[in-house]
Amino acid sequence: MNTLAVRINSSFLTRTGWAIAAVLGTLLLLKLGITANQALAVALSAVVILIWSNDRANGLISGLLFFMVKPLFVRIAHAVDKNISGSGGFDLLGITPALLLAALIVWHLYSKMSSGEKLSSGRTRFLILFFSGVAFLSIFNPANSILVGFGGFERIVLPNMMVLLTASFVFSEIVQTKKFVKVMILLGLVSCAYAIGQFILGVYPWEKDWLLDVAFSESTAGWLTIGLRGVEFRIFSIFYNYMDFTFCNVLIFALAISFGKNFEGRWNTCRKIYIFLWAVVLILSLERMALLMSLVAVGVVYYFNQNKQKRKRVLWKSMFCLIAFMVTLTVATPFLKNTGAEKFVRLAELANPFAAASIQDRLIRKWTPAVETIVHNPLGVGIGYGSQTRANKVAELTDYWVEPHNELLQKTLETGIVGGIAFLLLLIAVYRDALRLSHFDSPIKRLGIGLAAATIGFWMCGMVNVPLSGSSGLLYWATAGIVLSMSEKAEKQAPHSVNKSAETADNSKS
Repeated sequence: MNTLAVRINSSFLTRTGWAIAAVLGTLLLLKLGITANQALAVALSAVVILIWSNDRANGLISGLLFFMVKPLFVRIAHAVDKNISGSGGFDLLGITPALLLAALIVWHLYSKMSSGEKLSSGRTRFLILFFSGVAFLSIFNPANSILVGFGGFERIVLPNMMVLLTASFVFSEIVQTKKFVKVMILLGLVSCAYAIGQFILGVYPWEKDWLLDVAFSESTAGWLTIGLRGVEFRIFSIFYNYMDFTFCNVLIFALAISFGKNFEGRWNTCRKIYIFLWAVVLILSLERMALLMSLVAVGVVYYFNQNKQKRKRVLWKSMFCLIAFMVTLTVATPFLKNTGAEKFVRLAELANPFAAASIQDRLIRKWTPAVETIVHNPLGVGIGYGSQTRANKVAELTDYWVEPHNELLQKTLETGIVGGIAFLLLLIAVYRDALRLSHFDSPIKRLGIGLAAATIGFWMCGMVNVPLSGSSGLLYWATAGIVLSMSEKAEKQAPHSVNKSAETADNSKS
């Protein structure tokens, strides 16, 4: 008992020491003339490390949050520094969360290796390590600069994808997993509330004048355009790339509807409020890809929640709903295109996606040049931010950059055909992990169902975008790692539970 008390006091003193050191260090740096940007980078990093040193699951969650909401602090720091000195200063805060997460990941994996554990045990872990190895070698591809290669590897693979490996080791308890889901739902709720607030309040003065003088005096086209434009430019504007966080919310939404009644009391109320607010955001924004991904998530979760006999009915109902949706869009297309609202025009294009202007643009300007570059560079052109490369005859003579705008094409362009195949196999392995977890009776199977539902949507989105990079990619791979850990845990416990039930039956007979 005394030993336990000493350990608790020691742990408390260690955490307190870290906190005091972080505060004093930040104040000292401010006194020496450090900017608010740099002070926040130091202080928030110290907080994450403090939490990590006490509990690695909580530390990883805090690191993910730091990465995802970083732009909020960047904007605050920028406003403060501008008012004080007129300059934003060096953007240390912009790169700190990724570097911090990378350091934590390397730290944990090294400790695992030092203790004699194998990092490549299992199909998914082997594939993530193999792809990461190919990506690392592509840094030195002569078609791209080494500096861009190192930057791309740090952003896209470490920590973005390697977080899967760390999460699979760190999250070992169901309680930790539920905490992860709860934190993400709370984050999603806050982001949706902010987005709706931005839509209501985020109208500039000149837009108000335009609204009064033009929109109401001429036609409905005016207010439709200004309303949807307000969402397009300012929804999630607290983040650098609003679509990046939109994809995060698709995954959070899939988890929220999958867990259903597994949450009770206030957390279930929080979950319901989030689902409602996300539906409002989808209606306000009419962002077609997020809308489609969310609908797919609902359908897949509903499908997995039925027994085998009822699943055929679900498929038939889904097909009927899809046909009805397409017919409705076809009939409404002339009206939607005449509103003058770009979002309505893009929504109307769903009636015939292959003829959509955005798809045609990607086909001509992005996918075709990317495929041609891959054919001439089967070993890839080197990993980099968004695969923006000039390893193309047309691109070499102009300012044009080859940018595939397709997840699989991007990875293949960066890491070569071998890397592209490894990445595809990794996606399939993650999906199979989710399916494996969904077959167990434990409540945690809901996590597997949620990831499986989100994965199908991410695959669909990955054909025309890159949702597996940035914040949405980080959240996806972290969830995949937790699913892998929970599925392995469920498999280990399953034989024991079977043996225990058999033992009980034998005892009752005797």
